Amino acid sequence: MAALLDQHNKFICFPIADSDDTEKAHEWVEEKTCLEWQNDIFAIDGSTANLINKSGLHGKVFFNRKSTYSLNCQLVIMPHNLLIANYSVGHTGSTHDVYAFQSTQLYQEHTDLLDDDHWTWCVPPFKKPWNGALLHNQQTFNYH
Repeated sequence: MAALLDQHNKFICFPIADSDDTEKAHEWVEEKTCLEWQNDIFAIDGSTANLINKSGLHGKVFFNRKSTYSLNCQLVIMPHNLLIANYSVGHTGSTHDVYAFQSTQLYQEHTDLLDDDHWTWCVPPFKKPWNGALLHNQQTFNYH
């Protein structure tokens, strides 16, 4: 972990508004998405990093919906090159992605980092309908 943190400022940062990365991200979004989605260059998703064992302190809160002990990780990426622009690590595995996202720099400083007409893509899980069940592919998506 210390080795990763030592390199943090060299590799993980938000791109400058008029940089080549920003321009390439806009081009990628224009080519790959519909018109309504073209005001963004970031995608956000949460995942969990499994722990080997249950934590000795407050261990139950590390137990996630996939029945493993884990930490929550949120990544903010640029979709054209998968550059990590921001992240949040350290919430317990039982923490909801929305709550963990609130720890990212993008959430806390969005008015400084995004133009007024920009927004971000988030990947939500499928929710079970009130009168039925999820399809197999939706269950698979939620599990992974």
